Amino acid sequence: MDDEIHLTKIDSIFSDVLFSFFIPLAAFWIIGISNLYYSGMSHVRQMYSAVWIGIITAFISVMCGIILLSLTRKAKSGRLFKHTVVYLVLYKIYDFFKSLYDGRMFERYPLTKSLFYRQLVFITSSAFLVFLTFLFFLLYVPLFLIPPVVEIVIIYWYIKGNNKTFEDIDKGFNESLGEQMKAERMKIALVTNVSHDLKTPLTSIISYVDLLSKEEDLSETVRDYVNVLSEKSNRLKNIVSDLFDLAKSTSGDIPLELESLDIKKLIEQTLADMEDEIEKSNLQIKTKLPENSLNIYSDGKKLYRVFQNVIDNALKYALPGTRVYVELEEIDGKAVAKIKNTAGYEMDFTAEEILQRFSRGDKSRTTEGSGLGLSIAESFTNVCGGKFKVEIDGDLFKVQISFNLDK
Repeated sequence: MDDEIHLTKIDSIFSDVLFSFFIPLAAFWIIGISNLYYSGMSHVRQMYSAVWIGIITAFISVMCGIILLSLTRKAKSGRLFKHTVVYLVLYKIYDFFKSLYDGRMFERYPLTKSLFYRQLVFITSSAFLVFLTFLFFLLYVPLFLIPPVVEIVIIYWYIKGNNKTFEDIDKGFNESLGEQMKAERMKIALVTNVSHDLKTPLTSIISYVDLLSKEEDLSETVRDYVNVLSEKSNRLKNIVSDLFDLAKSTSGDIPLELESLDIKKLIEQTLADMEDEIEKSNLQIKTKLPENSLNIYSDGKKLYRVFQNVIDNALKYALPGTRVYVELEEIDGKAVAKIKNTAGYEMDFTAEEILQRFSRGDKSRTTEGSGLGLSIAESFTNVCGGKFKVEIDGDLFKVQISFNLDK
């Protein structure tokens, strides 16, 4: 025999809401009977009214029975009062005020929790001592000077305890920061060393593949294989080179040749050098450059790589047949370059995510790329003294590069 209380769907309704149904049901029954039966009506009408009164009474009885059974089940299961709107509201209010004093929000942070409880003790004891001071003073008790003295002792205890806790927090923070910096340095060193160690064998592979491609007695099939090897090995060389450059720039250990240069001419030169890639992309480049030159103080080679990567990214991922806008203007003493394009895929990522290493917006990976281009562009821009910003608005992908003007 099953002695367990089995609740039904109607039991999910709050108890006070169910109970409140009794009033409209009773009103409906009284109004229905008073409207259907009155003296002086014909015998046929009396029979007709009696039938409707019976139907209404049966309906009301069934509904009341269902509600009573539900309330009974809740009472037996111990949920009659707890499952009410009133109890829920009162409990939420109680729990809110309780959370102000039980320190649950600092459960995972013991040092912060100790600060919280020390503060709670300080406030409570100070309030009590202030009350005693006024009480003794009003009653002309000569002990009214004792609470202020005790308060001074409590203030000393409070400040001393807080200083010790703050020292522990600072120590933990510095240790955590040191561990993160150590891990970051090790990661950068690993990438740098691996990239450097891969360069030598890759150079040998590319050289031998190049020599093999110059053999005249190769069959067409073998020559196709050699071409694939050449293409893939060169791509791998570019990825390794990108990794090496990114690691060096991230660590800050990268040589810079800072000079005053015209960013307008640099953009024009980059677009001219990428003319072949632009023609193959089936995209139109629309430029909006100022008539006068805008000089900045930066590394021309690194900045050339920045614009090359950003424009190459636009050519790879823009919607075919659309336009890529390259603009440059002076805003508040800064040279601000903007490269905008309409994406050929759904950009379900944030600006922060796309700037991560090996992050690619095209999840299907239908285009070639290592996911390092924008990361390198951002890193090079930062080490050269500029600011790199990515904005995503629907299908519009915009990169903004800004430098202070060299005056």
